[in-house]
Amino acid sequence: MKNLSILTILLACISLNFSCKEEVNPTYVFPESQITPAATITPVQKSTSSITLFIKSSNAEECAYYYTEGETLSMTTAEVFAQGTVINAEDGVNVTVEELTPATAYTFIAAARDNEKGSVCSPVTVITASNAPESNYPKYVTFESFERSVSGGVAKGYIVTADLKTNKKLRFRPTHLDPAKTPTAVFEYFNGLDMGTPYVVSNGGYFWDGASLSLCITDGEVKSIATELAYPNDANGNQIIAYPVRAALGQMADGSFEATWVYCIGGKPYSFPSPLGNDEATQTFMPNAPTASTAGAKLWEPEQAIGGGPMLVYKGKNVAMDYYYREIMHTGGTSGNTAQPRTAIGGTKNGKMMLVVCDGRGKGGSNGMTLSEMADLFVEMGMDYAINLDGGGSSAIVGYDGQLYNNPSDGSQRAVPTAIVISEVE
Repeated sequence: MKNLSILTILLACISLNFSCKEEVNPTYVFPESQITPAATITPVQKSTSSITLFIKSSNAEECAYYYTEGETLSMTTAEVFAQGTVINAEDGVNVTVEELTPATAYTFIAAARDNEKGSVCSPVTVITASNAPESNYPKYVTFESFERSVSGGVAKGYIVTADLKTNKKLRFRPTHLDPAKTPTAVFEYFNGLDMGTPYVVSNGGYFWDGASLSLCITDGEVKSIATELAYPNDANGNQIIAYPVRAALGQMADGSFEATWVYCIGGKPYSFPSPLGNDEATQTFMPNAPTASTAGAKLWEPEQAIGGGPMLVYKGKNVAMDYYYREIMHTGGTSGNTAQPRTAIGGTKNGKMMLVVCDGRGKGGSNGMTLSEMADLFVEMGMDYAINLDGGGSSAIVGYDGQLYNNPSDGSQRAVPTAIVISEVE
């Protein structure tokens, strides 16, 4: 009977009795072994969104490999062959897996077999990295520029992702500011609070004359409430008073993110299953403000939360234009159907979050995005929820070094009363 072996992934850096020297785009190798081996791998070098594997099978008639997103994987030889890619690796072959998502864990597994028996190597997990240098951002945080074609031309900006469940030192901290501050000033301010190291700061929700009009909750304490009034026109063209129920994103006590529609009652946020009875498109509005007795009302108690509107992604679906008019966003100049500079934030049930700042109005060569185009980006990135924040000249993002990275449409940063801070504690 043939001896069957399979190559496992060789450590890019051998740590026993040797010093480790980083390599750019290292190659990982499945080395020969006489028994079903345990496979090991080190994280790839920064600036890498692909992995090259050298796979070789000895005394085997067939070889296959398989990979998937996630940190654990257990498969039989038959499953690897059924779900993976079969290759001729008798003399060894380089396999490059490209277009991997930065700062995401992928598990690889390989198998070989002959007519009499099969063998499968142990799962190997590798965590891809962001484009930032190793020292700039904490583990499981990425800060990357993006460029994509949209209906208005080209959209450019920055995407930040953070896995707060995996790196338990990370913090999502909506921050209320009185007086209002620019994002760079917020970075300096937060750096002096002894509450961890800030790495990313962006603008938050809506405001008027320096005062917040959007919900902001920090460590369970309501710092500002969602606006209770809006002033759209009715069917006769007359300005009226309306009661907007708008989107907010919160991180709950268990670390999960959820988005809901909020109206503040007695200074406390209440969650509702929809924006209720308002609709600018049909010019129909609720005659009275919702109460704690309104159907579906539930006291909402996130640990951290930021409000804005409208809801962009709800339970994994693009709902931007479903709720744009129902949240009474058109009156305020959000311009949902046209390309604009925008800021938006989203999250998942398992503790991942994503922040996007998109330039527009020609700044930095960017035309901006519609609300629906922004929502598409969050859906593509696997977010369960996303909400729109203040945009236009307010859209700004600051990186690890406290410097402004995007190109605000006003030509300079605006002072804002609420901001998003992503930090890491010791």
